[in-house]
Amino acid sequence: MKLTLNHQTSQEKAIKIIDDYLNYLLSQKYPGVEIIDPEKKWQGNFMRFYFVAEKIFWSLEISGTLIINDESAILEGEIPAIVTTFVPEEKIKKIITEKFNQLFNL
Repeated sequence: MKLTLNHQTSQEKAIKIIDDYLNYLLSQKYPGVEIIDPEKKWQGNFMRFYFVAEKIFWSLEISGTLIINDESAILEGEIPAIVTTFVPEEKIKKIITEKFNQLFNL
């Protein structure tokens, strides 16, 4: 999945907003789901992320990259096939886009 979203702020501010939100997401407790080995590493405006979401009988590896430039954020990642069996990729993109727009007051 690849998604490019305009942030309409400075690159530095966009990185801070996204980093703060990801820290929040990865620190939350989700009923019945455990987030294992959350990892995100920034190198300038480029971030790699990885975590495992585990529930009783299954675990899903989520990983990807994010590039923040002067005008936009470019998210690339693999969505596990089991997820897209139940939630179409377009729906996932829509949810990410809506949350991104809320974060940046768009």
